[in-house]
Amino acid sequence: MATAGGLTIVFALIAFFIGVLWILMPFAIFGTKPMLRELINEQKKTNKLLQEQADRAKAIREAAQALPRKVEHSAAT
Repeated sequence: MATAGGLTIVFALIAFFIGVLWILMPFAIFGTKPMLRELINEQKKTNKLLQEQADRAKAIREAAQALPRKVEHSAAT
């Protein structure tokens, strides 16, 4: 019978702990929303900069391909 009383206390503590977490969780979620918005904005800026860099690299490659190529002749032929 002593174990039943001990298990009741353990379950009561677990239930209390889960209850406290359940009450505090909305505050944690709403507290992180502004940080998540900031991260999303920074990610959008990074994506824009990466796209600009990729566009510049593509333009440079196309310009380099349009240039006449220098043909080297070997002395053996």
